[in-house]
Amino acid sequence: MIEINNKTDCCGCSACEQICPKRAIQMKQDKEGFYYPCVDRQTCVDCHLCEKVCPVKHPAVQTELTREVYICQNRETEIRKDSTSGGAFSAIAKYVLDKGGVVFGAAFDNNFCVVHSAVETYDDLKMLRGSKYVQSNPGNAFSMVKKLLNEGRLVCYSGTPCQIEGLNAFLQRSYDNLILVDLVCYSISSPLVWKQYLRLLEKEKKIILQQVGKVKFRDKNPYGYEYTRMTFYDMSGNVCYSSGPESNEMLRSFVSNTSTRPSCYKCKFKKTKRVSDFTIWDCYNIYQYDKKMDDNLGSSHVMVHTQKGKEILNQIASDYLKVKKANLEFAINSEPAMTQCASPGEHRREFFAMLAKNNSGEALKQFFPVSIKVKTERFLRENLSKINLYRFVKRAAITIFKK
Repeated sequence: MIEINNKTDCCGCSACEQICPKRAIQMKQDKEGFYYPCVDRQTCVDCHLCEKVCPVKHPAVQTELTREVYICQNRETEIRKDSTSGGAFSAIAKYVLDKGGVVFGAAFDNNFCVVHSAVETYDDLKMLRGSKYVQSNPGNAFSMVKKLLNEGRLVCYSGTPCQIEGLNAFLQRSYDNLILVDLVCYSISSPLVWKQYLRLLEKEKKIILQQVGKVKFRDKNPYGYEYTRMTFYDMSGNVCYSSGPESNEMLRSFVSNTSTRPSCYKCKFKKTKRVSDFTIWDCYNIYQYDKKMDDNLGSSHVMVHTQKGKEILNQIASDYLKVKKANLEFAINSEPAMTQCASPGEHRREFFAMLAKNNSGEALKQFFPVSIKVKTERFLRENLSKINLYRFVKRAAITIFKK
């Protein structure tokens, strides 16, 4: 049976839960809010399937292929504006939907919990669009994927690298009608931290969650791709609340590695050779590839790992994507998170200890206060963005600090 003696040895992908023939495993949240497998020993028959499909215990070995990287921008401007970066995922998903397929990805449920969901229409695809810096609950998504694949449906499954390897192990065979899309994952935050952040907004900002229609972790409105903000919209599309990464408590807990899952500090999936067909990540340095594409609306790096992926990209390039080939080594080196793990935040232990004692979001307020320094940074970012200078100042600063 699966046993988690060290929490860095479990990524929470749920492959063990969904493979169990006796349903003896349940994914349950610990005191930090992360999901781990709990085994009913009386029901367990020691078949060891749960251990065999664990991607942490048995990381996949990808075959040697000639990988290629491209810079991509969705041809539909509104989709690119609505996407976190260049809208490459939406283009792949649309290809699948055009063929009557099903697309899986992270979405918000009615309570704004992040869950893996399936969509079959263009309108529903918007639920999967955009980053969500919270670990998603896959539920029974793996089992749904297997059923659809066996029925002959085309399926696209998108997720973090650990979720993709978990699904790959769960399926126990390859499928020609399966498209796997992972991303360069910095890390994932606790669902409990997200839940408490929402409570903090209700209390401090008087946000009524029942009246919220959409949440965007990286909203390009109004300042563009170079300075995105977390934004809450009401049912009519009006902004209820918006704040930048320098002052948003949830985003600050994420970028400081304070709200991070333990396994992310020793991630087994940060590698260039992956089991996915596509790996997608931000192209912040688009100006180094093509200044004509540098329009502050966002661009994506897309690494193609398989022949299947190459064929799909060729088919969607003319209709859905603007595509420019990039140097593989340069593209990989431009994103350290491809291979480097996050380091634990300085106050992680104290933060989660307080979080467990108080469920109103006070830990977020105490550990991430809006200080004079934060207010100054927010003022500079907003005002430089208003006159379209922020991205140039930002790039200059990055160049100076690299020297």
